[in-house]
Amino acid sequence: MSETDRIKTFLGAVRRRLLWRASLQAVGLAGGAMVLALLALGALAAALGPAGFWPTLTGVVLAALALAALAMGIVRGVVAVRSDRAAAMLVARLHPPVASDLVSAIELGMPSPSAPVVSPSLVRALGGDVAQALDPLDPRALLPMRPAALALAGLVGASALAVGATRLWPALEQGLRTLVHRPTLFEGAVVSVTPLVGDVRITYTFPAYTGLSPRTVEGSTGDVVAVKGTHVKLETRPLRSAQKALLLLGEEGEAGQVAATLVNGQLAAELNLIENGSYRFWLSPLLGRPVREQRSHRLQAMPDAAPLVEIYGPADRLDLPSPRPVEIGYTADDDFGLGVVELVYRIGDGPEQRQLLRDAHGVHSARGRTIWDPGQAGLVAGQRIAYHIEAKDLDEVSGAKSGSSRTLYILIQNPRESLEERLDRQREVLDRLTEDLALRLERGPGVRAGGTPPPADASARVEAVRSMHDTEESHLALMGRLLDDDRRDSNLSKPLRAALSGVADRLGRMLRDEAALLSAQRPGPTASTSKLEGQADKQVSELEKDVLLLDDLIGRQRLEDLASLGKDLTDAHQRLQDLLNRYKATKDESLRRQLEREARELRSRIADLAQKIAALKARNDVPDEWRNMPDIKEIADKAKKFDELLEKGDESSLNKLLSELGEDLQSLRQSLDQNADAFSAERFPQENRAVSELMKKIGDLEGDQRLLQKETQGLADKQEAEVERRLKGQIDDFVKRENEKVEHLKQRLQQAPAGAVESALSEEVERARESAKQVKRLLAERDLAEAKGEAERAASSVDRAITRMNELNESRRRRGKSSDENERTRAAEAMGDARAIAQEIADDLAKLMPAQDQTLTPEGREQARGQAERQGAIGNRTNETADEVARKLGKLPGLEKAESELKGAANRMRQAGDLLRKSETKQAAGAEREAADRLSKLRDSMQERSMGGSKQQHDPVRIPGADESTAPRAWRQELMDAMKEKAPERYRDDVRRYYEELVR
Repeated sequence: MSETDRIKTFLGAVRRRLLWRASLQAVGLAGGAMVLALLALGALAAALGPAGFWPTLTGVVLAALALAALAMGIVRGVVAVRSDRAAAMLVARLHPPVASDLVSAIELGMPSPSAPVVSPSLVRALGGDVAQALDPLDPRALLPMRPAALALAGLVGASALAVGATRLWPALEQGLRTLVHRPTLFEGAVVSVTPLVGDVRITYTFPAYTGLSPRTVEGSTGDVVAVKGTHVKLETRPLRSAQKALLLLGEEGEAGQVAATLVNGQLAAELNLIENGSYRFWLSPLLGRPVREQRSHRLQAMPDAAPLVEIYGPADRLDLPSPRPVEIGYTADDDFGLGVVELVYRIGDGPEQRQLLRDAHGVHSARGRTIWDPGQAGLVAGQRIAYHIEAKDLDEVSGAKSGSSRTLYILIQNPRESLEERLDRQREVLDRLTEDLALRLERGPGVRAGGTPPPADASARVEAVRSMHDTEESHLALMGRLLDDDRRDSNLSKPLRAALSGVADRLGRMLRDEAALLSAQRPGPTASTSKLEGQADKQVSELEKDVLLLDDLIGRQRLEDLASLGKDLTDAHQRLQDLLNRYKATKDESLRRQLEREARELRSRIADLAQKIAALKARNDVPDEWRNMPDIKEIADKAKKFDELLEKGDESSLNKLLSELGEDLQSLRQSLDQNADAFSAERFPQENRAVSELMKKIGDLEGDQRLLQKETQGLADKQEAEVERRLKGQIDDFVKRENEKVEHLKQRLQQAPAGAVESALSEEVERARESAKQVKRLLAERDLAEAKGEAERAASSVDRAITRMNELNESRRRRGKSSDENERTRAAEAMGDARAIAQEIADDLAKLMPAQDQTLTPEGREQARGQAERQGAIGNRTNETADEVARKLGKLPGLEKAESELKGAANRMRQAGDLLRKSETKQAAGAEREAADRLSKLRDSMQERSMGGSKQQHDPVRIPGADESTAPRAWRQELMDAMKEKAPERYRDDVRRYYEELVR
């Protein structure tokens, strides 16, 4: 490398060192200046508040400082070493010993035309000396970084100062954020502590699906509360002059803004209420900063809740021996209107299926019952059905929502297998009792015709009796297990259950008497056994009667089972006929497939009946004269031929063959029914005659009662029409006011203490809530009389709840248990208010309703008195029939409750007569209808008894106690209150069973 290159390399290192130091120094100085400038600006912004100019001012200041640092630092450094001569002059100042030679060498190395000619050798010699002098020099020593370090330290110090200042003065931190943040309309506005607008006029336009009319609220504070999707219009007058107005949405305006119009000093804005939030009025004057309200106004979008749905069924889990229609009740309530109500069911693990119950078309409440036949779904034995009720609302904003009830279950048993199992167990009991009878006859101690002579030794005779006694006890235990299983599964019919229970009781009593004699028997070969022999004779007589009774009962079940199968066949044929007619009209392929399934099912049932007839002929369950059964081979052949014609599609032949098959099946059914009826008439003549006579009398009573009820109902309709005429024009406003009171009552009852689950307090509060719910329903139906009664019941329930609550508080106080005094006070206030509101509603209804006798014409009052006399006569006949039942039938199996049912019907007739005398025709008609229904149910149960329960297998399974006509709510309330009263100890079990039957 030449001497000149060595010099230039050194000068390049110096230039780079200088530029690096200048850059760091500029960064430190500029950064420190910027931090201090930001602190000053932030303090100023904190004092003045947010404004739109702060980001611009901050940018200008920071840019100016950055440019100044660039000019003072980097640019000056670049100028200082812009050329080799400038760099040499810098080194000369920093290291004077080389100043003259270095500068000369640089200048001689860059000759100019005007410079004198210098010898190159001299220049090289000078350059060598300068290069030699520069070798020991280090640019880092010539240009230390201390100035840059001081500048950077100044930056760090300024930064620390800024951090400390923001910690000591939090407003400074907000001011610093303001410098780089362009404020929103919310932030840039001045907060007004005084109102900006006057009273607000709010107009609500509700979603169309709610069916609500537009509503205007005058003098509002501005809070908006409405159902989601409501269109809201706000109108008010600004209290300050403004050229522009907005609604700022959200607590800090983060949800946007809504433009408002200013016309003739009036402000108007519109928005759709979709979600909860808030808003503030924002006004911009012609001059000056905008202003906004200090407090926000509430926006509350009330959600359209899903419908509330309840289901009522015969049981949560209903075990059926075969598919039968089931009564299902439901209630559905929605705040803004119901759509469709559907029954949703699932068979086993299959898909959900739906059945439309009703389209509510926007009503708020829907109630109803339906008879649902699970057998139409193609069920087989052993399957489980889960079903519930679903209701949808009409929400067009968020989408229709569904409400669902709890799920109930139906389990389909195999009725034929179940019956065979029961009959086999009954046959086993009969065989054991027959063996006992045979053993008593052959080896008993008594002298019987044809019997084996008893042993001469008394001890041997006693041991023989003891052995038979023990065997008979074990057989009686077998019957006990059969009855215990029935108590759990309820498989036996009432007559059979009563007969078996009677047999078990009688044999058990006689065995206990015999056991006492065996215990008292003196040992010894010559001891007297006369008492034991007398008891043995009684035992034999009882066994003979019981064996014959059980044998006849089993035979009757066999024949009734065949009759039931005959009815199933005629029903199946009717379904086939209906399906064939529908298929011919529609040619629907799914109907054809269903036809094929039903035809196969019919053939299967015919084969089942043939098998049972063959088994009956082979068994000894009925005497020979009852085994002469019709031959169904021809019927089976016709059913098979129907399958073949169905496969070919020969419709004309199908119709003809199906008609012939129907005639044969009807004839078969009549034959089987006559067989069962004749057997029952011959083997149970006393029962049949007594039941037949009683059924005729009850039928006559029911007919007279129905006729009277129809006339009373007509009079009640006239009376109700007169009441509506008198109240026309005021009832709508009255109902609206009373509904508001009912809502207030429900709110206060929700605040009432419920106490422990199933406690007396909880029960009374729940009754009051149910009464309040019923009051609202009855007011909607304009049934003012019933509404008044429910309001009075609500007041009575609250009274009893207050008493229970006071007793509970006193009990806690005596036990030393502390409770919240404020909570007790609030509960007492809530209950007191509820009591006052309920009584006020009842009083309002009493004042509004005219006196009952004033709403009837003189002719109507005379008619009511005449009906009361007729009702009294029918009631007397009913009482006489009840006494006759008690005398003639006594404890006949299956008719134990007949007397009490007749007495209950007569009691309702007496109440109906009293109501008619008071001109309360509507309540009287209800009592008359209930009495007639009781008579009808009693007659049906007796018919069922005479048919051995076969009718029950096809009638719908009803909801227990669900029929308001048979058990009005007021009557059920009185019944439940009466049940709380203690009965004498010896009658307690009888009273409990009686009440269970009443509410069943």
